[in-house]
Amino acid sequence: MGRHTTKKARQTPPLSADRLRTGWQGPAGTRIHLARPKDLSAADALMATTGDHVRIIPVLRAAIEDGTAASTMLAGLGTANTNAYHDAASVAFTDRPMDEAMTTVCLTLVATDEQDRTIGVLSATAPGTVIDMATNHGYTLPKAMALSLFIAKVHGLAVAEHARGQNIASALLKRAWQVYHQLGYLLLYGSYEADRDLGTFYSRSGYTVHAPGKSFSLDRAALPFGLGAGDDQCMFTRWRPRH
Repeated sequence: MGRHTTKKARQTPPLSADRLRTGWQGPAGTRIHLARPKDLSAADALMATTGDHVRIIPVLRAAIEDGTAASTMLAGLGTANTNAYHDAASVAFTDRPMDEAMTTVCLTLVATDEQDRTIGVLSATAPGTVIDMATNHGYTLPKAMALSLFIAKVHGLAVAEHARGQNIASALLKRAWQVYHQLGYLLLYGSYEADRDLGTFYSRSGYTVHAPGKSFSLDRAALPFGLGAGDDQCMFTRWRPRH
C-alpha cells in the first residue's frame, strides 16, 4: 500500500517593521507604506479634500516628523504574539504625556506613485471617544488608554482625484487591517458623511456599514457602552473574526 503523507500548512511569516516601512506593491504602480516626513504636506492636503474637514492631528504630524509615530506598533511587529507590542506600549504610556503616547499607536499609511509622489493616505488613530467614554464609566486612565491596543479609528482616508477608481483606497484599508490584525486588535472603525454614498465601498472592503445615526455595541470588546454618530454620519466597523 502506498504511504500517505500529510502536508503541513504553510504559515505566513509575521509582518515585520521593515516591511511596514518599505511597503508593499499597490495597484496602478503604487507603493503602500508607512508615512515619512516628506509625505506629510501632500497627505494633509489630500485629507482636506474628503469633505469631512479632517486633517492629520497636529501632535501626530509632529511625531511623524520626528520619527516617533507608530513606534510602539513597529516594536510589536515581527513576532508571532502581541507581548512585544504590549510591553512597548507599557513603556510609552508610562514615560510620555498622554497625547504623545497615543501617537506611538497611530498608523499613517500613504500610497506613492512611480515618481514617489504621495497620492493616497489613510490615517488611523487611537480611539479617543472610546477612551473618554471608558473613563466616564469608571475606568482608570491607564486602563482606558490600554483600549488603544485593541481598538483603532480610521480618522481619514483620501486618494488624489486623478488616481481614484484604481483600488488605491481599498489597498490602504487592506494593509491597515493587516497591521492591526497582527497586533491583536479587535476592532477598526470609522465614519463618513452619509451624503457621500460610500457604503458599497466599505462593504466591499470587509466592513459592516451602519445606517445614518445608528450606533453599534462594543460588547465584543467587553465594554458596557456603544458608539454612534449623528444623523448625517454613517459608522463602519470591522471586527476581528471569532475563532
